[in-house]
Amino acid sequence: MPRVSSHEAMGLRERKKARTRQTIERVALALFAKRGFQATTLAEIAEGAEIAPSTLYTYFPLKEDILFNLNDAIRESARRRISSRSSSETLVDALAAWITTDVPELVGADSELIRRRRAIIDSDDSLLVQERLRNALLEDVFAEAFAEDLGETPEDLRSRLMAAVAVSGLRAIWFWWLRQHEDGEADMREPFTLDATYLTRLLSAAEEAIEGIPSPKELFPRS
Repeated sequence: MPRVSSHEAMGLRERKKARTRQTIERVALALFAKRGFQATTLAEIAEGAEIAPSTLYTYFPLKEDILFNLNDAIRESARRRISSRSSSETLVDALAAWITTDVPELVGADSELIRRRRAIIDSDDSLLVQERLRNALLEDVFAEAFAEDLGETPEDLRSRLMAAVAVSGLRAIWFWWLRQHEDGEADMREPFTLDATYLTRLLSAAEEAIEGIPSPKELFPRS
């Protein structure tokens, strides 16, 4: 019997974990859509995914962790891509590469799954609040990156404004695209093309404009 190297075994384990996570998400979203988010239990999700509840808890301790897994994965992906950029790569270029290369792999090609997740969140005010909190965390990631380029802190106004433009732009593009494709199959390449085209140009223009705007410290120097 051929031996499996530790590297190959790790690859197999990671692929198995990824498949399990995907199964859990699909089952959970189907149950949330059918029964409602609040009425669905973790035990029902585990049963539907054909895994033990203890196994489910190791992947997702809370139902919210399942529903917002994509948001969390996108935020961490953005953090990794931005932190790994070379000194010669601008932040806007790094974000464009991230949008066209990394994000599509996380989102996947199933447009129905995207619409289902959106409908579940929109149906529950408490979930909308949690989504806003996660968007704020993504904004923090962008603010840190813009602050580095502007020579500021992540709490400075210009950095926060640029981060707000980035997050609001992403949301606006996706919401517009979803409204155009409320039914039937859709080409998942479209929203990423829109992101790479509209958002990066918007950020480039905003970055150029904001560099010419004085900081609050320059506007209001302390006596």
